Order: sequence, then structure tokens, then C-alpha cells
Amino acid sequence: MRITTITGKVIYIVGAFGLILALNFFVIDRVVNASLDVLVVAILNIAYVIVGTRTFRGAGENREDPRPWWRATGRPAAGFWLGGILAILAFISCVGALASKPENSFVPAVACISYALLAAYYLNSSYRLRTLDTAP
Repeated sequence: MRITTITGKVIYIVGAFGLILALNFFVIDRVVNASLDVLVVAILNIAYVIVGTRTFRGAGENREDPRPWWRATGRPAAGFWLGGILAILAFISCVGALASKPENSFVPAVACISYALLAAYYLNSSYRLRTLDTAP
């Protein structure tokens, strides 16, 4: 299954985010302690982004073959924007973790790591796509 339309992509993003939110509120939060809850939700968020990048396709992309493992977006600009936003969120979360008391720093630290990993993924993808566009 490939998601190629803007509407399909928005439905996936909103639907998956809503599903993770509902799972967290109704199931995960009631079953595990708060520290493990944060880790589980972070893993689910990273997984939903990875599934999205594997199923989304841009206008000029091959819709039959799987994307290379490193490719996150159809064009470099999209990955640079997303990676930049995620890097800013990672920085803000890191500052929050460093400014918090040690007992309150776990949640922003997990957010910082999650955002940083996703930012690195998108920025690496866009860098590689950009080098493919400029190769002789």
C-alpha cells in the first residue's frame, strides 16, 4: 500500500497520532508506570513516522518498489524542513531536561532523544537526496 495523496497523508498522520494518543490514555497509561509509559509512547511515535516514510510516495517516485532505507521524503526540501523543525524541538526538549530537577528530567530527555533521532533521519535523507540531484 502506498499513500500518494495529500489527503491520504493527512489522514494517516492525524489518525496514527490519534490512535497513539488514545492507546496511551486508555491502555498504556493504566498498565505501566509513568517512566515506561513515556518510553513506549516515544517508540510508538518513532514507529509511526518510519511506517509513514516507508508508505508515503512523492509525485515523481516509483510507487512499486520499496524506498531505500535512508529515504524519508520525496524531495530534499521537505526533509530539510521536517528535520529542522525536529532539531529545534530536540534542542528545546534538551534545554528543558537540563533545566529540570533530576527527578523531572526524564520526560524531556526522552523527547529530546526521540526528536534528535528523527531529525537526524530526515536531515540525512535530504542530504543524500540533494547529493543525488547534483551528481554528474
